[in-house]
Amino acid sequence: MSLDAMDWVWTRSAAKGTGRMVLLAIADKCPGPDCTAYAGTTMLVQRTNAARSSVVTAVDKLLKSGELEVVEGATGPRRETVYRLPLAIGHRRAESDSTPYGGPKSGPVRNPDRSENRTLGGTDSGPQGYENRTPTGPESGPQNAYERNHQEEQQQPRAGASPVVEQLRPLADALAAAGVEVRWTLGLGEQRDVWRLVQAHGAAALVDLAARRTHPGDGPKPARYWLRVWSDLDHAPAAAPHGSNVVPLRPAPAAPTSHTDNLAAGLALLEKEGFA
Repeated sequence: MSLDAMDWVWTRSAAKGTGRMVLLAIADKCPGPDCTAYAGTTMLVQRTNAARSSVVTAVDKLLKSGELEVVEGATGPRRETVYRLPLAIGHRRAESDSTPYGGPKSGPVRNPDRSENRTLGGTDSGPQGYENRTPTGPESGPQNAYERNHQEEQQQPRAGASPVVEQLRPLADALAAAGVEVRWTLGLGEQRDVWRLVQAHGAAALVDLAARRTHPGDGPKPARYWLRVWSDLDHAPAAAPHGSNVVPLRPAPAAPTSHTDNLAAGLALLEKEGFA
C-alpha cells in the first residue's frame, strides 16, 4: 500500500530535500506491497515543485544510494520509467498510525495550549466549558513591563524635577504679581536654561512677554511652556537703531488695562528685588 511506502520514506529514508520529495511522490503512487510505481520526469517536477535539473540530479543520487531502483523491462502507459523502493518492501506502519479515525483510541485530545478561561457566573450562566474568568479588581493592571513602568513613571514626580531655585524666586513672584500663573515643574537643567534667559534678556522681558501671552481666564501653564516661549527671545530681531526710517507695518496691540496694571506690579517687584 502507498501509505506503508510513504511511512517508510518519512521514518526510514536518509534522503533530504528534493530527493525526499521525489521518494514521497513515487511512494504515493505505489499500488501494492512490491512498492513499484511508474513516474515520468514531468510528473515528478510537478509534484515536487522543483526544477527539472534538480529532479534529475535527485533521482540519480537515489539510484546510487539504493533507496530507489529502476525495474528493467517495465514501462508505464506513456513509456514512463517504473521505479521500485526496495527498502520499503515489507514495511508496515506502526499500529497507532494505522488505527482508523473514530476508533477507541481516538477519543478527545486535550489541547495543552488551550486557555481554560472561565466567565464569572453561577450554575445557570451557560455551559461550564465556556466559563471564561476575566481578571478584575486591583490586580488587573497593565500586563506587560512597558505599560507597568510607564504607569509608575506617570504616578511619580518627574525625574530631576525640583522646586524653583532661589535665583528664580524673584521671577516667579513677579510673574504671579503680573497675573501669570505658572506651574514650576522643571528639572534643574531646565531651570538653568531659564536662569540663562534671565541673565541674557532680563527678568522684566520675560515677565512682559508672559503677560502679553496671557489672557483673562487662562489657567496656570507649566513653566516648560514658558521656557519655550522665552527661548524665542534668543531669535528676536535686534531693535532698530535710533533715527531709523523703518516703520512697522502694524502697531502692536495694546495690552488690556488689567494686564498693564499686573505687569506694572510685577516689574515693580522685580525692581525692588534688583532684577530690573
